[in-house]
Amino acid sequence: MKKIILIDGNSLMFRSFYATAYTGNLMQNKQGLYTNALFGFCNMINKLLEEKYDAIFVAFDAGKATFRHLQYSDYKGGRKPMPEEFKMQIPYIKKYLDLLNIKRFETLDYEADDLIASVATLAKDEYDVKIITGDKDLLQLVGGNVKVFITRKGVGELEEFNEDNFKEKMGITPIQVTDYKGLIGDASDNLSGIKGIGPKSACALLEKYNTLENIVEHVEDLKGKQADLIKDGASIGLTCKKLATLVRDIKLDFSLEDLQRSDYNVSNLISFYEEVEFNSFIKKLKQDNANATEGIVKEIDYINVEANTNFDNIDLCYLDLEVFGDNYYEADILGLAIIANGANYFYDFSVENNSLKQLLENGKIKKVTFDFKKLYVCLSRKDIIVNGLYFDLLLASYLVNPSIASDDYKKVADHFIANDLEYDEVVYGYKSKAKVPEKKVLVSHALGKCLTMASFVDNVGKEIVKFNQEYILDIEQKLTSVLAKMEIDGLKVDTNRLASIGQELEVKAKALINEIYEIAGEEFNINSVKQLGYILFEKLGLPHGKKNKTGYATGSEILEKLAITYPIAQKILDYRAITKLTSTYINGLFDLINDKGYIHPLYKQALTQTGRLSSINPNIQNMPIRTDLGKVIRDCFVSRFEGGSIFSSDYSQIELRVLAHMADDKVMIDLFNSNEDFHTSTAAQIYEVSKEDVTPAMRRSAKAINFGIVYGMSAWGLSETLGISPNEANIYINKYFYRFSNVKVFLDKTVDEAKENGYTKTIMNRVRYIPELANSNKALVAFGERTAMNSPIQGSAADIIKVAMVNVASKLKGFKSLLIAQVHDELVFDVYPGEEESLAKMVKDQMENAVKLNVKLVAEGEIGHSWLMD
Repeated sequence: MKKIILIDGNSLMFRSFYATAYTGNLMQNKQGLYTNALFGFCNMINKLLEEKYDAIFVAFDAGKATFRHLQYSDYKGGRKPMPEEFKMQIPYIKKYLDLLNIKRFETLDYEADDLIASVATLAKDEYDVKIITGDKDLLQLVGGNVKVFITRKGVGELEEFNEDNFKEKMGITPIQVTDYKGLIGDASDNLSGIKGIGPKSACALLEKYNTLENIVEHVEDLKGKQADLIKDGASIGLTCKKLATLVRDIKLDFSLEDLQRSDYNVSNLISFYEEVEFNSFIKKLKQDNANATEGIVKEIDYINVEANTNFDNIDLCYLDLEVFGDNYYEADILGLAIIANGANYFYDFSVENNSLKQLLENGKIKKVTFDFKKLYVCLSRKDIIVNGLYFDLLLASYLVNPSIASDDYKKVADHFIANDLEYDEVVYGYKSKAKVPEKKVLVSHALGKCLTMASFVDNVGKEIVKFNQEYILDIEQKLTSVLAKMEIDGLKVDTNRLASIGQELEVKAKALINEIYEIAGEEFNINSVKQLGYILFEKLGLPHGKKNKTGYATGSEILEKLAITYPIAQKILDYRAITKLTSTYINGLFDLINDKGYIHPLYKQALTQTGRLSSINPNIQNMPIRTDLGKVIRDCFVSRFEGGSIFSSDYSQIELRVLAHMADDKVMIDLFNSNEDFHTSTAAQIYEVSKEDVTPAMRRSAKAINFGIVYGMSAWGLSETLGISPNEANIYINKYFYRFSNVKVFLDKTVDEAKENGYTKTIMNRVRYIPELANSNKALVAFGERTAMNSPIQGSAADIIKVAMVNVASKLKGFKSLLIAQVHDELVFDVYPGEEESLAKMVKDQMENAVKLNVKLVAEGEIGHSWLMD
């Protein structure tokens, strides 16, 4: 017999929400959307989809008054309003079902239970009916082929009720469920039942008299208080029974045929999971579909590029390069899709074609592509230097909304154009199961991207104009070739020095271990949180011991507080720092160094929300510089030139200077332009002393306040940083804003405008959306306000150094020296012997004059035999 699954959508989504809501720690995506109910709902549906079934249906309440409310005004009275955190998830739950091609329905006159009852009545003779709900009202449907499964422990377990086990479980029959509700009531629906009658009495009465009507009819046979209760409550009891009785004959606008199981578009579902950030579901879906590429891409006619294929008389072309591998610097190049003059081409690089090479290298021929930097780096391996970038869709989309950026063309395109493309990971497979698809799939996938680029450009281009982002897009696009050359050139590593540092760290780690054991009075696993917690807080009796489910907390915040007084805590922190340096930077770098002694980091130009660059393989931006131990790692990066050196130029306090400009704060501007030490001047103001009397400790505190203001730090946050009371920290902040009054005005105005517009803007019109500002959660709003304060400042600083990089790169054409790295506000150069002085002068000039602000920019340079600059 066929099988149909009927789902009480309202019950399932409510239980999914409240299963985790009690903790107060609700799931959210980066856009501020709460997702705990959605996650639980999706998880349950995904499990059900693994079953064998022929039809499926989900019923919802319409949220309006039904016939029951008209019959009984107090029906479901007293229910609390639906939390906004839950309400915002309902449209996504319904969208999810639509993406799965699961029929859902709701009606103003009836409840979800009535819809399920009516569908079950239609289906029971032809199907095995499985009903999923948390509402026992639906138990009245049990019988024959109809089984009801009640959700337990949130939504993770189901308890089956069928014709055979019902009486044993409930003490009544399915047909008596409404009589039972009439007797004892239902608090969730605000049905009182007959007051005084409990479950045991109700079961006993129904065992003897079968129905509520029969109980009332034979009330004279009852004795004592029970008889009085039935007489007094008979009317309300019968009303409750009637209200609890499900309607089984609703005239539906669909048939059972409409509920048949059907296939769904995997890529669209992945896109949805991407939006709500359900990565575990994405991983499983991709794994399940890793080998399902056959037939997923529509075949497109094309010309296979041969040696004599001609590419003359072309003004504009659309390009898509397909590679196999996560690291495109060394990935296998599979082919290049080209659309030009209305013709579709695919080049697999098996032959040389000079006409195509000339097209790609001709800067006058406009190129539209997605991720020009990848194209540039990969084709350079084929001795082709691409020129003529006209529009980079990845960068343009990133500028319009940085939160939608992705390396996958379709994930970004979905936000701007309707398309039937597939995701790269659907075509290639996921991670360990990834493989090169057959050529017809590969070609059509690549050409499909090219065919959508024209409309993609039109739509995203309009947004660029809307936000006045033409200039910053031009900078970003010019930067692509600068970064590409940096990736190709790479950084030279002194492997002997790296190995030596690793050995030194190993010796220090062993010494620290012995010192920790000596203080502890025994050997133990320092890396075990449980064992470390026991040693610190039970055996040694140190303060600040806080237990959680797994034991004592031993994080850095706890240890840093203890380290002030207890040497063992500082030694553990030192040990952790050494082990991290060893695993992340020593061993990590060795894994990435090629046979020529170079590493080639890849720069992510469209990743961060603020516009800052990031990098992988390795993460150059995260190279340790705060501790003396960490700085030593930089000593491994040396010049590739015989007798060469490493030069570094860093913007001085650029974010504070940007703040002074954007706030137009005359006091702050004058301080910077008069070359005063800004932190010392701030300390003198806060501590009410002369500049000559400012101590190093005062200056450090002032520095923390200066940068804390930039990052929207609260009084509590500042108090934690400085180790003072929140009240004292608040006094410091008030003094700061008293002196720099325009800064306060600017920050408040920035937050207000962000709340009104939904986003912030940098000096060059880079936008960042901040959905947290519209949230009902006060903590999230506060986070959004801090983000709104900082984003224009940090983003403007990122814009400025990008302009500087473009300008420096154009001037480097007259040098043999190379720009090899960028770390936030710092540019790093490999210097050819004899160019030290001229390079330093050029870089300083270009960095300090990258943009014109009300406050002057200052770039400070250092040169040394390595990046350590000793």
